[in-house]
Amino acid sequence: MKIHFREQYGTKGEEILYVTPADQSNIVRVPLRGDKLVIQEKFLLFRVLQSVFLPKGYPDSVSEDYVAYQIWDTLQAFCSTICGTLCTHAILKGLGVGNDNINAYSATVTWILKEGSGHVGRIIFAWWQGSQLDVDSKKWRLRADFLNDLAMGIEIYVLPKYPHFSTQILCCSTLLKAIVGVAGGATRAALTQHHAVRGNLADVASKDSSQETCVNLVASFVGLYLLTLIKSQAMLYTIFYIVVTLHLYANLKAVRAVCLRTFNESRYLIALEEFFRSGRMLTPDQVNKMERVTVGQTVSVSLNIRLGLSVKHLIDEYKSSSVIENIVSSFDPHERFIIAESKKHLGVYLHFDTRAQDVLKAYFFAVSYLQDRNQIKEKYWDIQGKWQEFLNLAQKEGWLVNHHLLLVDEYRLDWKV
Repeated sequence: MKIHFREQYGTKGEEILYVTPADQSNIVRVPLRGDKLVIQEKFLLFRVLQSVFLPKGYPDSVSEDYVAYQIWDTLQAFCSTICGTLCTHAILKGLGVGNDNINAYSATVTWILKEGSGHVGRIIFAWWQGSQLDVDSKKWRLRADFLNDLAMGIEIYVLPKYPHFSTQILCCSTLLKAIVGVAGGATRAALTQHHAVRGNLADVASKDSSQETCVNLVASFVGLYLLTLIKSQAMLYTIFYIVVTLHLYANLKAVRAVCLRTFNESRYLIALEEFFRSGRMLTPDQVNKMERVTVGQTVSVSLNIRLGLSVKHLIDEYKSSSVIENIVSSFDPHERFIIAESKKHLGVYLHFDTRAQDVLKAYFFAVSYLQDRNQIKEKYWDIQGKWQEFLNLAQKEGWLVNHHLLLVDEYRLDWKV
């Protein structure tokens, strides 16, 4: 028997040999089943569902944390849709559906004002916090769902008690939901980009949408069934409380399941603290488990570090040209950043040629400076050596050091003229 080819679909698929038996001249296909039948071959339904709801090439085409995240994300979407069904019922009652004293015109005005508040809220929030959504995608993903639950809580608990203020109440809840729409959509895009390890962003996003649509469809019918069971406000409140609690828990587990390999300020400070303390580099998985996804940071600095500042801040602080020249001379002429302290913050001034890795290096030097104010000038080359060691260890552990999620302003300057 002569073996011509060995084939496998991905890393988890069934292995197949293409061989020519000793007594034949034609090539035949021989599946290598081993001791266990491959589940894809055994269950046709499984293969169909995988092709419909999972990205092509799964599991090799997505990150390792994809499954854990999607399981919890599916559960939270299920709970959110049930809450939404209960809220829709409350909103329609608040608008006067079934009430002969409410005309269609007044209900239409209320609805338009409600939607208008949401449109304005989206624009304002995107302008106010848009850049933060990439920097802290996990936190804003969780905050978005908390605000969504808060908005639905207002519609469930407050709206029935104050029907005469239905317009104001609905405008308020819709404003919160508008923030949810912007924050949730933007952070979902950031997390989808993380999961798409082969650049298959559109495929991963479309399959994620298919999963959520299917879950929402099932949850909508479950919500309708629950409405038939609800006979009192107390029962409605109890069901809503249970579902919201489960929704928030599933969201917390979902964002904790994500293992981002790019440094934002929170993850960077966690890694730097351990490196300066022990010389050891934490893995992305270790850092992501330590990162806070609710409020605050696991590690903080004594003075706020601001990246990409205008040189106007430096001139306003020191004024004297000799002092400023002394600050510039403290750094190697080939560096693409300058660090200078002011009363309110530690400013990092970036050169026109600054790249992503230079920003990470500048932040490393800034944290080193805050540990010892004399280090920059007296131990410059020691810090340079530590940076190279940190960079090598980070790459070895799988961190992406050619990208970052640090918040950087757009000012650039040239001090080498």
